[in-house]
Amino acid sequence: MSFEQGPIRPPSEARSLLVRVSRNCPWNRCVFCPAYKGAKFERRSVEEVLEDLDALKEFHGDWPRSAFLQDADPLTTKPDDLVEILEGLRERFPNVERITTYARSQTLRRKPLADLRRVREAGLDRVHVGVESGSDRVLELIRKGVTQEDHILAGARAKEAGFELSLYVMPGIGGAELTDEHADATAKTVARIEPHFTRLRTACAVQGTPLFEMAERGEWKPLGETETVREIRRFLAGLENVSMRLESDHVFNLLMHLRGDLPEDHAKLLAYCDTYLDLSADDRRLFVLGRRTGRLVRVEQLDHPGVRPELAGLLAQLDEAGQDFAATIAELRRQIF
Repeated sequence: MSFEQGPIRPPSEARSLLVRVSRNCPWNRCVFCPAYKGAKFERRSVEEVLEDLDALKEFHGDWPRSAFLQDADPLTTKPDDLVEILEGLRERFPNVERITTYARSQTLRRKPLADLRRVREAGLDRVHVGVESGSDRVLELIRKGVTQEDHILAGARAKEAGFELSLYVMPGIGGAELTDEHADATAKTVARIEPHFTRLRTACAVQGTPLFEMAERGEWKPLGETETVREIRRFLAGLENVSMRLESDHVFNLLMHLRGDLPEDHAKLLAYCDTYLDLSADDRRLFVLGRRTGRLVRVEQLDHPGVRPELAGLLAQLDEAGQDFAATIAELRRQIF
């Protein structure tokens, strides 16, 4: 019994059946992504995928309730082939209630609407799209290969085809120079698309990526934790009248509990950002240290018995060792990947 699985999936698909429809990424130039560098993009044959589904059925039985199609852009598969794969998946796993996948904006924008509708009718329920930013300058900087208008057209096409649409945006990816433009243009883009979900995934310059090299050369200056929260607050302020679900479900994010339904939770989300921003500088450092070492999840936990003394002692050790706090936190974040 053997089957292939790709290297990544969205956090929201942690319990999903993983079905590898294609290998790697057809674009593979985004500066922040370490997942597929040096790997060739390939579309797997229907026969290969169906054989995997048989092996997965033998391995997992009937328990899966959701499935995720890998790798970076399975919608590049020929519609007839993808429909056959989806029908095969539904036949073998009748208890699956949701099938999702990643998709690039360029693919959604260019794919005939009739083909997208066929795939939707065959059982693909949701597409996850990495928007990252709505700023054309940021998109060019990170070599995303799309424009703001491409994202907007792709979102409209996905919704028209009947998909649930889940967008990823990347706080901090514009760096210090473009932080305000990134926040404002991304909010404008999300507001025009009005997806079902928007998910935050804080930028991180992972070693081995072009973004890490850009940071080393001083071509991209990363935001600190507090600057990132300020940027997120500015982004959220531009979404007052948007109907969608906001999720902060990626471990790179500092404020993992920043989630809610817009527009009704808009004020609550801004207030939660302010809960962190209103802390004293010392308490912000304690919370960041606690969050990045796995001791804390919520800001309110700073007030739990014994938490402050423990974190203050750990911070004192860092200071006594002469370790730069920002550099230490950045390294802790990179170790997560």
